[in-house]
Amino acid sequence: MALTISESVKIDRKLPEAGAAIGNLYSVVDLGTQKTNWDNEEKWTPKVRLSFELPDQLDEFEVEEDGKRTKVSKPMIVSIEQTRSLGEKASLRKLLEQWRGKTFTPTELRAFSLKTLLGKSAMLTLIHKVSQAGRPYCAIAGASKLPKGMTAPTTCINDQVYYEIEEKEGGQFKDMPEWLQEKIRASREFNAAVPAKIGTDDGDGNTVPF
Repeated sequence: MALTISESVKIDRKLPEAGAAIGNLYSVVDLGTQKTNWDNEEKWTPKVRLSFELPDQLDEFEVEEDGKRTKVSKPMIVSIEQTRSLGEKASLRKLLEQWRGKTFTPTELRAFSLKTLLGKSAMLTLIHKVSQAGRPYCAIAGASKLPKGMTAPTTCINDQVYYEIEEKEGGQFKDMPEWLQEKIRASREFNAAVPAKIGTDDGDGNTVPF
């Protein structure tokens, strides 16, 4: 029998639509202290990843249950990684204050738990970008409160995830995709032998508070 081959068919990954979209925060993941390159200098910076599901933008996903693969329709996902800081110039602080529609109080700035945001809805501004590797992706450019009179689902379709780096491979670590687990394993917290050269600022011009 002849060996017949053909060109592989490339299937482009579907991206969420650019523009305004309702997003429900379902995942808050502490990525630990990650290696970053800021102003041509290598630093270790504490990072956090926020993931939103888009209830009005659905796509088909494959799930496996009892050894059987089936296709299900679920909300598309968008995520943003930020330096874990609430300094005056911090991008995370700006994003959260835009979302909340108000500034943080001094008391909140001393101890604000991101866990309180799980399940909350936001009006996200989404844009399409291309990575350095040439891969298109959808990024979160901003967030705000839902317009008056607009409603969003009160529950998330995806299981909520909250993870702190101190849990190492405990907690909900195993609930995360393998690529995200590997990223967390690359953090300084998982690698005690890595030199503790941590930047004095977070890349936004703020001293990292925690």
